[in-house]
Amino acid sequence: NQTLAEEQPWPPSDPRGPRFAMRRLRSARTTGGSYTNCWDTARLWEELGPPIGPRCCPYSGQPISAAMIFDGSCDIDHVLPYSRTLDDGFANRTLCLKAFNRQKTNKTPWEVWGNTPQWEVIAANLKNLPPNKAWRFAPDAMERFEGENDFTERALKDTQYLARIARTYLDALYDGGDRRRHVYVVPGRMTEMLRRHWGLNSCLPDRDGAVKAKNRTDHRHHAIDAAVVAAIDHGLIMRISKAAGRDEEGGKGAEDIARSTPAPWDGFRADIKAQLDKIIVSHRADHGRIDRDGRKSGRDSTTGQLHNDTAYGIVDDQTVVSRTPLLSLKPGDIALTTSGKNIRDAQLQKLLFLATKGKEGKTLEAALQEFAAQPGPYQGIRHVRLIESLQSSARVAIPDAAGVPFKAYKSDSNYCYEIWRMPDGKPKAQVITTFEAHTDSTRRPHPAAKRLLRVFKRDMVIVERDGVPMVCYVQKLDVANGLYLAPHTEANADARNRDKTDSFRFLQMAAGTLIKAKIRRVYVDEIGRLRDPGPAR
Repeated sequence: NQTLAEEQPWPPSDPRGPRFAMRRLRSARTTGGSYTNCWDTARLWEELGPPIGPRCCPYSGQPISAAMIFDGSCDIDHVLPYSRTLDDGFANRTLCLKAFNRQKTNKTPWEVWGNTPQWEVIAANLKNLPPNKAWRFAPDAMERFEGENDFTERALKDTQYLARIARTYLDALYDGGDRRRHVYVVPGRMTEMLRRHWGLNSCLPDRDGAVKAKNRTDHRHHAIDAAVVAAIDHGLIMRISKAAGRDEEGGKGAEDIARSTPAPWDGFRADIKAQLDKIIVSHRADHGRIDRDGRKSGRDSTTGQLHNDTAYGIVDDQTVVSRTPLLSLKPGDIALTTSGKNIRDAQLQKLLFLATKGKEGKTLEAALQEFAAQPGPYQGIRHVRLIESLQSSARVAIPDAAGVPFKAYKSDSNYCYEIWRMPDGKPKAQVITTFEAHTDSTRRPHPAAKRLLRVFKRDMVIVERDGVPMVCYVQKLDVANGLYLAPHTEANADARNRDKTDSFRFLQMAAGTLIKAKIRRVYVDEIGRLRDPGPAR
């Protein structure tokens, strides 16, 4: 930490100086010490004051030197008591002198020193603290934090709106008639604390084998949360609350409090891991609704957007053209390329490229306005024509009175993916667009072809790889590249597949490979029971 090392009123070998403390900090990593805790302590020390000037205890105003970080003079304290908030975040922690931490116990700074001469010292030092920490010294800090006065009450009456409504509804359903509360909401901070210290995070390491606080890339992390919530009762909330108060008074941290809470039973983690390995995550596939009877009476419904909004002129079977305002052009539209969109007038594209080279945003718009104002053949130009590739099979063609297509729309939305067996035995894939699905016509690749598979987005399938069945769901479908599949446990699959820093990638399989892998659509109910009809014949 450069700031910690720059202050040097003492020689490098003097134990009172920051360079000595810096070496102590680095040695924690090499000698097996708690490097993270040391580093957090140094960060908290730096927050106490400016780089040049004393860094003072927020409760006493007395200076804290760099050497005092390690000599036992200081404590890391929760500004708002941990026993009442379960907030172990960095913003709720500060470095203070041990004696004043003992005075504070499990109260807020205002509850201990408010309306006393000591508060003037505390208030004068608040300007040195970050805003997300300074507000916690205010008289109404606890009310701002949660709106309730102690942890137990907050746990039973969660202030989150949806949780409160759900609890009220369930209370009405399960009222025991004894005037006692049988439904309560467990705070997320308590769930996280117990999940971590019962060793459940390691049940779902990430794809690289790392154990994170919560592996949100695996849908089964919800099952772990459910297991922890199920293991928490009113008595456990009370025990943790009391333990938090005792441990905080003794100067212990949040990790000690959580570690002192035993698992519900011996072998709890092993039992949870065994159940996680059996879980099949159910993905809800939305096939939409096509009301063919309603269509006859003018009451048709759609399963989604039928096509793109832009109307294209038809150039040939491979190319279309569209008209775009000059000031709406993007650098990619103007760039001289052989793919994507290009300005149809090649001479205009070259001139625009020279006039706007290296410009973006407002500067690009200004350059386009200046170009249109210059004397010449393009003076006063307001629109340009862009050409791009769009195969006839991917268009929604609009015919004229003679039945000849004169304009088209891009069919961006696909309805389903099909694999057919042709008379020669070879598989052939086709994609039915959303527009096609809403027409009365049906498309078969051959009159004698047999359909082997039809799947929609989010449908669940089984493919066999090296003889091992793999349960996946359909993330994307494409007539040329086949299906893009993700294992049923993977969450945020689309965003992670596009993230170059993430190791996750879709399983891409074309029609022939899918048939060899014995693909079939399977069904998973709400409690994870799998129904597998077997490979297509």
